Amino acid sequence: MHLKQLSILNFKNIGEASIELSPKLNCFFGKNGQGKTNLLDAIYLLSFCKSHNMAIDSQAIRHEADFYMVQGQYDIDGKEQEFYCGIKRRGRKVFKRNKKSYEKLSEHIGQLPLVMISPADEALIREGSEERRRFMDMAISQYDSSYMQALVAYNAALQQRNAMLKQEDRIFPDEIYEIYEYQMAQHAEEIYRKRLVF
Repeated sequence: MHLKQLSILNFKNIGEASIELSPKLNCFFGKNGQGKTNLLDAIYLLSFCKSHNMAIDSQAIRHEADFYMVQGQYDIDGKEQEFYCGIKRRGRKVFKRNKKSYEKLSEHIGQLPLVMISPADEALIREGSEERRRFMDMAISQYDSSYMQALVAYNAALQQRNAMLKQEDRIFPDEIYEIYEYQMAQHAEEIYRKRLVF
């Protein structure tokens, strides 16, 4: 796989950029605040449908702009592939492969395998197990779609169960609670097994 060309418009502090990349080694250098890390984050965005360090998509829109756009031209096994991500303020994110939108963004994960390790990732060593689980989830999801499906289903059941437990009246049938617990246990088993292998 080779990212041949990267085009960026209004992404973080990058107003407009278009660069061609070597299939071998690419070096980016410049002063602090010039956009080197943001350039790498744009590549990360094309792999994961989200920024590496911004939880809210619209926060990556350049100051005083109305939208951002990141587009990559890839050579994947000898075939030209185009990936596009864009978002407008107060709008939905649009993610396309060869001009066709995905039904679910999760379908894209693993299409452009990438592992990003930055100075901020020292938390993998210094912090608790939550950071290491997040890293494993990101890496395993790229090559194992059933792992990603189990992870999404587990988190959905967890959120629903927790929302139910936070209700003011806390009156709910035991069967519903048990259903959520059962779903979580099923998916947690698969997640645990695959993390052990990783």
